[in-house]
Amino acid sequence: MTKENTFLLFTKKIGLDRRGVVYGLQLAFSAWLAFAIASFLHIPNPFWAAMPVFVVAQSTRGLAFERGLYRVVGTALGALAGFGMIHFIQDAPYAALLMLALWVAVFGALTHLLYGVHSYAALMAGITAVVVVVPCMFAPEHYMQLALARVECTFIGVIMITLSSALLTPNADRDRFYLSVCEVAASACYLMGTTLKGVTKDGAGQEAEILQKISRLEASALAIMAGSRSAAKQKRVINAMIVSTIGLLATSRRLHTHNRPGQPIAPVLGNQLLAISVLTKEDAAQILSTQHIDEALALAQATDTDLAQHLQRLLRGAKWLLTSDQESARFVFRADAPMLAPATNWGLARQTGLLCGLITLVSASLAYAGGSFIGEMTALATAMFSLVLGSMIKPQIVAPFLLKGIIVGSIVAIGYRLAIFPHIHSTGLVVASILPFLLVGGMARASTMFAFPALDACMAFLLGSQAMLPARVVTAMDVVAESGSMIVAACIVAGGFILLPRRSDRHVHEATQTINRDLFRLINNSDKLDAEQWMARSVRQTLRLTVHLAQSGQRNSLAPAHLISALNFGHSIAQLNGLQDSWTPQTRAILQDLNAQLNTFTDEPNTLAATLMQYARDVQQSEVAAALWSASEALVAGRDFFAYRPGISRLQD
Repeated sequence: MTKENTFLLFTKKIGLDRRGVVYGLQLAFSAWLAFAIASFLHIPNPFWAAMPVFVVAQSTRGLAFERGLYRVVGTALGALAGFGMIHFIQDAPYAALLMLALWVAVFGALTHLLYGVHSYAALMAGITAVVVVVPCMFAPEHYMQLALARVECTFIGVIMITLSSALLTPNADRDRFYLSVCEVAASACYLMGTTLKGVTKDGAGQEAEILQKISRLEASALAIMAGSRSAAKQKRVINAMIVSTIGLLATSRRLHTHNRPGQPIAPVLGNQLLAISVLTKEDAAQILSTQHIDEALALAQATDTDLAQHLQRLLRGAKWLLTSDQESARFVFRADAPMLAPATNWGLARQTGLLCGLITLVSASLAYAGGSFIGEMTALATAMFSLVLGSMIKPQIVAPFLLKGIIVGSIVAIGYRLAIFPHIHSTGLVVASILPFLLVGGMARASTMFAFPALDACMAFLLGSQAMLPARVVTAMDVVAESGSMIVAACIVAGGFILLPRRSDRHVHEATQTINRDLFRLINNSDKLDAEQWMARSVRQTLRLTVHLAQSGQRNSLAPAHLISALNFGHSIAQLNGLQDSWTPQTRAILQDLNAQLNTFTDEPNTLAATLMQYARDVQQSEVAAALWSASEALVAGRDFFAYRPGISRLQD
């Protein structure tokens, strides 16, 4: 076997193709140039300039630009806060540390309250404040120089990776993404078509598949839609299509219960929806022609008003995404387009804020009391690791990779400082000596086998190498202890998340609680929660539940059909609320205890379903009876969901 074949076999084994090699070289040389610029400008701690390169670099150009922007914003905000806290260090050091812990707690919590790349700014604001304040505790006379150096290094690193990304990183394939969104909408049309024809098979399985696809698309939209003003407009359309797609699933399940054997609801419309379900970009103009859309919407309006509403948004949105039709644009960008609630998670926000703030306060206080550089390194690493891992939904998945990366990077840094750095006496040699390590780190980061631990290995190596002149005078034991402190910090933080993982079951509980609480608010018409707001919030929680149920031990007890039934129950409540002004005196007499009865839906869903069914028989108004009947059917179908967690508080949010 030739050397060339051996090399190709090795690169393939570690997950490096031609594009990966280019990406690895891009990372390595961008980091090296950033380090070189900071070194020759004699900026303190120039290795900080190389670190943003590995973090900001992304697979798509738009996402790299956005991460670079928000890293700068977060760094500037954290540095400004750090400057303010530093003034208290000499007179009231522990008060400054308390302020730092509160800052970290707030911005750690914000990582779960801000959407997408915006949360990265919050993460950097927390980390930068730590990096500014903690070192200045040991050198308060140089606090301004150290803080400005941190900001300057970030700017240098971000500028270098942004320039290289503009040249070498590809744009996202948004057209393919838009087609995927339309294909999912078409799948919902297929399910609705079979329902209207009375031939649905495995509807629950199709619902589960569609919900999972929507969850994956919504998650991938972050990278695909980043860095483009026009894409931000499309994101609004896609969000509206997601809400309407899930609304179509709910309508399909509601209509499915009305099917009678041999009596399909609307077979002609069903055939049209089945034709739409084979939608492709090539035939989009024909399938979604104005004539076909108008015919389908007329039939849908005659069948069910909600079906017509959801279908119109889906078809108009798909036509805009695939053909840029201006008539569709006027519809899909209207102010009344349905919204998808932000991906906020208050439970995780509180948990992360408390954890990160407490870890920062304890580690920084111990470091200040000890008064050593080793304590400083440990406090820095502990606070940063807690913020990085705490900002993740499932940190226990990433924690082992972080731990491996920190151990490898720290050990390599020890070897560099003991074997190579003592023989270097000029800035040029420092810059040259770091290049081979960055090349290896860049290639490891680009490989599919080592990508996750390589990021933290590069961070640990750069921080532990202390590659700068003039060098600090340290002993070999100091070198080992300083890098070892990062390993200790990683073991404490990562080990804590591994041993005490965030459980998907708990996320499932929180999401079901949120949906049920909103149902209580909808029933009692509290806090002016209207039907549109409820739908936006419930769809978001449905997507959360879909993700967590896939990893939870409760996936067998809560099926997608239960989630869809919860949406239908809320829809029926909204219908009843909207019809109250038209109730006759007889209807009001029959339904005088309706709200009190509805408030028992988490306790005795089966009993409530029977009660609502009796109300539907007694009421003479057809629209009210239909809403009561639908609510009863939704309760029966979703009883496992409603009674999933007994004792849910009915207190308003």
